[in-house]
Amino acid sequence: MSFVETFAAQGCLVVDRLFDPALIEQVHGEYRRQYAAFDPADLPLHMKVGEGRLHLPMRMTGPLLDPAFYAHPLLMRMIASLLGDTFLIDNVNCVVALAGAGEQRIHMDHNCLFPEQRDVGDRAPPYAVTVAIALIDLDKATGTTRLFPGSLAAASDADGNPPAFGGDIKPFVRRGGCFLMDYRLWHHGLANRSDVDRPILYIVYSREWFTDVRNFKKHSRLLVDASELERIPIEHRSLFRRLSAQGLLDLSIKQVLGQA
Repeated sequence: MSFVETFAAQGCLVVDRLFDPALIEQVHGEYRRQYAAFDPADLPLHMKVGEGRLHLPMRMTGPLLDPAFYAHPLLMRMIASLLGDTFLIDNVNCVVALAGAGEQRIHMDHNCLFPEQRDVGDRAPPYAVTVAIALIDLDKATGTTRLFPGSLAAASDADGNPPAFGGDIKPFVRRGGCFLMDYRLWHHGLANRSDVDRPILYIVYSREWFTDVRNFKKHSRLLVDASELERIPIEHRSLFRRLSAQGLLDLSIKQVLGQA
């Protein structure tokens, strides 16, 4: 069975080693720099996604703008095989389970696109894929994200509770590892029983016609300063077409791509 067929059936994939751990340590350092002085109790409500759990926008700068991070060659081939050649980056954020955080509710990251045809939803190709990159080594103490393979677009019960699932996957990856999730996959964060926070950085790649309107009503979805745009190689500028949207850099697509 090919990678595309496996992902279509399972909706997830764990990659134990993809990135250089030294690069991920630099990204972790940039996360700490951006949120060095933040007080979890003093954050806006939309950045809190449960008790002890945060959803933080990440400004793409420093190591986050290293093409080896957002445009790793193997990752790009994998994403293109799932979303087609015209995919882009829809959003970048960091989901943090603070030390001592409890278990998160089971959920999908986005509503079914066509709820009136939910029975065909799991047979449709993916429209967005989350690449979840652990910024620390994940183990049984820190917890991880629990994935339910094959749960694409499964319907909730009449009371809105998640459906019953069979097996699960708990990706305890080390720095340099990651896991990919179809945007329709049911999953949830496990408890963090350690004494350190658990930041997992999400890069969401999507088809160009889709953007997440559920989780980014108030969040910044893609933060790149205009002064940093020149750092992005021309061959990777198309990944950042979302920046042409009004309210971000207010640039045309041609300007984002570096065309006159």
